[in-house]
Amino acid sequence: MIRMASVGYGDIARRRHFPELLNLRGRAELVAIAGRDEPSLAACARELDIPDWYSDADEMLARDDIDAVLILTPPGSHSLFSRRAIEAGKHVLLEKPMVMSVEEATSLLETFRARQDRNPITFLPLPHVDIPEHKAAARLIAAGVIGEATSVECHRGHRGPTHAGWFYRKELAGGGVLFDLGIYQVSAVVSLFGPARTVTALCDRRFGTRTMDDGTVIEPDVEDSALVSLRLENGMAASINANWNGYVTHRATRRRVTVVGREGSLHFGVDDGGIYIHRSDDDYGIIGDASEETRFDGYACRRLVPDGDAAPSTVVGDFVNLIETGETSTRALEMQVHVMEIIFEAYRAGDSNGARALTTRF
Repeated sequence: MIRMASVGYGDIARRRHFPELLNLRGRAELVAIAGRDEPSLAACARELDIPDWYSDADEMLARDDIDAVLILTPPGSHSLFSRRAIEAGKHVLLEKPMVMSVEEATSLLETFRARQDRNPITFLPLPHVDIPEHKAAARLIAAGVIGEATSVECHRGHRGPTHAGWFYRKELAGGGVLFDLGIYQVSAVVSLFGPARTVTALCDRRFGTRTMDDGTVIEPDVEDSALVSLRLENGMAASINANWNGYVTHRATRRRVTVVGREGSLHFGVDDGGIYIHRSDDDYGIIGDASEETRFDGYACRRLVPDGDAAPSTVVGDFVNLIETGETSTRALEMQVHVMEIIFEAYRAGDSNGARALTTRF
């Protein structure tokens, strides 16, 4: 049994991470949470039947009987709590965005590497892209189902967070929609096709005010739309569109990744979990009976459902799998350091209206 604790217990924790953890009975359990607001912290612990709660996260991290920690706080505290959890020898799942600067990301990687030399641990920084959908897309692309891949186009958006005002404050969030949503697509692109060489971007704020669920009106100081272009080391071009100006709520994000090849196109990241493949020559011999005929964006294509007979993948479930199998690779963290550099250089590119060179690799 893996005994877990959580630093943070907000919307994403209550809506996703904690329910996923409760479904892992017999393999993992949530034994403690930490936060700053004692009344709501205690209420959360009682509601979810969590044995212990702490207003001092360090006191919780010092417990020898806690094996792993979920860090689900706003980004400004990610580096601090991650470092303390690593030094305490805990396995770590860290919400996105990882940290607030490339320097913090590099320092965190160095701390993790130093720990691995003594007593290796599992560190899973989000976004987590090694999910069945991404793995299946990678296998299909490598098998040549659309020929040589030449470009990738990504979109992710909703009408903006309305449950927490800190998303719109740069000092707490680190950035706006590019940090919140664009980071998923940047991670997907580099995980599939490797590091980027240069980045250009347009980052803008269209709306001067936002109204929260409780009626509070705030004035954002971060971008609510971002268009990012990447030139990858392998010669491919990638475009990423992230925005908070759509029509669906933040709990119903609209998303898609489209990979264009010399012989066809592949779409994934859509809500039904399917992978859609279109070839102009209708030659689907590579995927054969594994697919079904359908239509997507108005044209005939084939649809596959990765691991259709398997249980749905979850972030916390995959984290537990990694711990159980002894996965202590630094690759996920190295990749997110590169993703952090892309995002921060995208902000600089937006300010300077020019391309920015990238130096990190993984």
